[in-house]
Amino acid sequence: MDSALGWRAERWFGADFKKLRRNLPSLPTAAEASANFRAPEVAPSDGRAVRATGRTSPLGTRVREEWRAEVKLYAAQHRIKMIEVLEQAFEALKARKKQEKWLLDS
Repeated sequence: MDSALGWRAERWFGADFKKLRRNLPSLPTAAEASANFRAPEVAPSDGRAVRATGRTSPLGTRVREEWRAEVKLYAAQHRIKMIEVLEQAFEALKARKKQEKWLLDS
């Protein structure tokens, strides 16, 4: 091998890559290439930008393992995210406290 990299590659991998490269097929011409090679390159979208939630602030806390497992199971059964379970629970708690305050003030 002429270059130091080629010598290292042969030493590390036990292959002469120049010989392997000679056996590769030639590249297709522009006419033979499929239409997707001429199409503009567009990154695939997984929908995250479409369904932006506005959740930008991290919330990290320690919880009991059993409680986390219960929340995770509930979220999976209802096909929602764990954070949505917490958000809904907090909204329900606020509504209950507001109702309790209203009953005490009456």
